[in-house]
Amino acid sequence: MARVAETYATLDLMISEAVNLGIIHHTADDESMDGRRVSIQGKSLLQFGSCSYLGLELDPRLKAGAFAAIERYGTQFSSSRAYLSAPPYRELEALMEAVFGHPILITSSTTLGHLSALPVLIQEDDAVVLDQQVHHSVQVAANQVRAQGTHIEVVRHSRMDLLEERIVELNRRHRRIWYLADGLYSMFGDFAPMAAIGELLDRYEALHCYVDDAHAMSWCGPRGCGSVIGHRPLHERMVVATSANKAFAAGGGFLVFPNGEWRRKVRTCGGPMIFSGPLQPPALGAAIASARLHLSAEFPGLQAELLDRIRWCNELMEGLGVPLASAAEAPIRFVQVGLPQVAYALVGRLMDAGFFTNVAMFPAVPMRQAGVRFTLTRHQSREDIQRLVEAIAELLPEVTDSARGQRRIRPRLHLSTRHQDLTVPAAFTLQHETTIEALPEATWNEWLGNRGSFSWNGLRFLESTFRERAETENDWRFHYFVVRDSTQNPVLATFFTEALWKDDMLESEGVSRAVEARRAGDPYYLTSRNLAMGSLLTEGVHLYLDRSRDWRGAIKVLLEAIAREQGRVGAQSLVLRDLPADDPEMDAFLLGQGFVKVAMPESLSLEITWEDEEGFLSHLSQYARKHQRKNVRPWNDAYEVEVLGRGGRVPNRAELEHFYRLYRNVKAQSLELNTFDLPDDLFERMLPHPCWELLTLRLKPEFGGDGGPVHGVLASFIGPEQYAPMIIGLDYRFVRSHGLYRQFLRHMVKRAEHHGSRRVLFGMGASFEKRRFGAKVQPRCAYFQASDHYALEVLAQMRANCAGG
Repeated sequence: MARVAETYATLDLMISEAVNLGIIHHTADDESMDGRRVSIQGKSLLQFGSCSYLGLELDPRLKAGAFAAIERYGTQFSSSRAYLSAPPYRELEALMEAVFGHPILITSSTTLGHLSALPVLIQEDDAVVLDQQVHHSVQVAANQVRAQGTHIEVVRHSRMDLLEERIVELNRRHRRIWYLADGLYSMFGDFAPMAAIGELLDRYEALHCYVDDAHAMSWCGPRGCGSVIGHRPLHERMVVATSANKAFAAGGGFLVFPNGEWRRKVRTCGGPMIFSGPLQPPALGAAIASARLHLSAEFPGLQAELLDRIRWCNELMEGLGVPLASAAEAPIRFVQVGLPQVAYALVGRLMDAGFFTNVAMFPAVPMRQAGVRFTLTRHQSREDIQRLVEAIAELLPEVTDSARGQRRIRPRLHLSTRHQDLTVPAAFTLQHETTIEALPEATWNEWLGNRGSFSWNGLRFLESTFRERAETENDWRFHYFVVRDSTQNPVLATFFTEALWKDDMLESEGVSRAVEARRAGDPYYLTSRNLAMGSLLTEGVHLYLDRSRDWRGAIKVLLEAIAREQGRVGAQSLVLRDLPADDPEMDAFLLGQGFVKVAMPESLSLEITWEDEEGFLSHLSQYARKHQRKNVRPWNDAYEVEVLGRGGRVPNRAELEHFYRLYRNVKAQSLELNTFDLPDDLFERMLPHPCWELLTLRLKPEFGGDGGPVHGVLASFIGPEQYAPMIIGLDYRFVRSHGLYRQFLRHMVKRAEHHGSRRVLFGMGASFEKRRFGAKVQPRCAYFQASDHYALEVLAQMRANCAGG
């Protein structure tokens, strides 16, 4: 749902907050280092943030190799490798081929290795499938591949069943399918399922695989060849990229090829191989010394020392009940704590206790899956590791409770929700109902009845229409929340619906059309259960909030309740929608609660301040008045107008079916707001309800009408002070030629005047036309929180594919 600019804005705020809290962007104070400790702002901390897993960066042999290379070749060798390589390259390449057992290519970094290899190996008629958690550097290189026209998409993390489905489907249109993954994933510390990947490679000739094994290099596999080649022989259609910057303790990276021809082609044509700088002599000298160590009889003992520490850590974590994201035997350990604020607090408290660890947060992990990431190295002793694990076990409950600032209370007996362990801030009580009938009509309307199309009666209609439907997408659950302070005054009131949404609902038409193509074979592709403020058939401001009171505390109570409900029903996302777009206080507060701010499509409203049509025209701009005279008025008498419902004529079955077809016409014409089709009995249910009316237009024969069924239908909500057109159906033959849509806009205003409404809530879409009737944009936003970023990542790839043509 979040676009690129919105993601960067959120990231900027989060990073800035972490910097201000003093938990990231540090520079070490040490004049020399021992690998075990690091000094930050004058305080010595046990170092649990290094990726030099084997601790070789301080090995005298690697230092001597770097010094010797400087003595022989200087501090740099400044020449593109397309022209000339420094002498140590030849020796290092021979040593690394002995390590890996396959042709290799040395690169200035792993990232530049990806940028060298992928655009050369992957061709425009291939397809690329990215693992959801593949390293960002691989994704950057994949964007270079996309630029040449290659199709790119995402598959859920390590789901080989889903990967196989995509292989079968993509192979119908593409010559080769490349799966891009990590050998050891850098955030959660889990390994790729190499056995299953190997089976797929054996079974599907079109499948090729590119694996970034940077974090498993050296400490894992025979001779330190990593988790991929260490697991099984390199497949003939697999390339492995790895790093010399982590456990290898030198610099640069390595590409490992199954054959010499692929190596030659990347060496010859890879962009960074031609235009980027080479590894400099000190890094080459250290790398040669490290490679010799990897090939020595001593090396397996070094690996065993680290493995002992990993197993010791896992044993301690399990014994103390500290949850790990992955229990794999890897030096990357991740403790998930929830909201970024809790992760910030835990990392800060660990620093106070003498431990340097890393905070892991959005966008590397979903908002509510922030945590503490720490790494194990040979520099640490068993005692160091035990101290850290015990500190985490002790501090985690403390920072969780502190971040919530909550105490446990017994719910009031009248509540519909009976969670006996419900936690809320001490000063508040929460009322949670699942039907509007549990709340007084007058009270609800006082809070929210005038803010949109969700008066007490309006919500009663929605409940009766969208409850216990056979079709999953139209089966909604309703939740009403009221938060009162210690004086029992209401501070907050709102309602949420639990419903199935299309994940591309707010995407561009191009992206939604690409998604709909996939839905032809899978109707529920990229859909998710959401808990969202308001509903998909309401318009307006869905939140009553008394900002003169402790509104932040009240929202915390709400968020606790909806998060609990989210867990109970298994909803993937929480959405707070239609809130003011320019509210820095709300932005800062909800960001801290783990939400991402996203822009909503333009919503427009019109305040009625006139008494007659001349008054209406006088409030318009000169341009808009000209538009009314030239494009609207000529058709004012062209249509027969009928108002249905509220005691009027009841249309027959054929008419109702025709109304629904007209609605489907409009829905199919635009994917600007891509939702599921509304129920086919919706118009019939609206007719007897006092909050709704149907308006039909039929072109008169003297203006070219055919005398058949109506040419347009409009369903509008009638509130105490607002008129909200919600559903429209059009015969597009008459939109351009006979001003059909503009006549509906005109009649929206006239019907609002008829009912004595103070405003027309025009809603989303057709902003240009609505502005020419005097409507004003109401800048609104939504705050979004996903338990899983998979859909966002898939849509980001689709968006990029569409942008690339």
